[in-house]
Amino acid sequence: MRTAALALAGLTLAGCFKPTWRRVEPGQPQGQGTVILVGSFVADPPIDQHKVRRDCGGTWVNGHYEPPGKVIFVQETDGNVAAFFTNPKEPFDSANRTVPSRYDWFYMPLTGTGHFFIEVPRAKRLHLRGFTYLTNAGGRMFDLPAFVDLGAGDRVVYVGEIRVRRGEGRRATFVNALEGAKRAAREKGLGQLAGAPWTVRLLQTEPGKASVGPEFGDSCMAEKGYWKQVF
Repeated sequence: MRTAALALAGLTLAGCFKPTWRRVEPGQPQGQGTVILVGSFVADPPIDQHKVRRDCGGTWVNGHYEPPGKVIFVQETDGNVAAFFTNPKEPFDSANRTVPSRYDWFYMPLTGTGHFFIEVPRAKRLHLRGFTYLTNAGGRMFDLPAFVDLGAGDRVVYVGEIRVRRGEGRRATFVNALEGAKRAAREKGLGQLAGAPWTVRLLQTEPGKASVGPEFGDSCMAEKGYWKQVF
């Protein structure tokens, strides 16, 4: 688990460090005392990282908007959201950019058909806290408190397709699309993983909390610590 000394979203979206949990690669043996999490992420409407218009400044260049300054997509910030897991008592408030001091994280593909295969330390329960991602106009983040319980004998755990409804009726749901995930594992060359026993343990929302919080992003007053609600 990483300890944050500065703003979580700023560090991550600047590409200053690598995920704490590693992605499963073809031919990679599973470590001792670990569980492989499998799932996917879908947003409706889809998240657009490259055509976001800021509310001041900037110019139109060759038919598209260029915001003030220059946003550089580094590492895997292009095409992915960063998912954060931590103790539920740790803060994750996108409206005020209040973030955990200790957390683990990894990238989830934004393609709608992309899947993640992540090796994590075995635990009784993992808590998802929220997401950040980068756009051409700056960073965005939203909280999504959920959890998954892991069994002592679990080897590969399918946590579901995380569906985030943005805008009106904002909510998060977790859908069992197991066969698609197994097919994706084979297509990625993870045949050994696809043939292993899988346990379906879908993510669940935290009791008494909204399934997904408002989405906030950089504004023209970002230098004053202000973010605007965008969804």
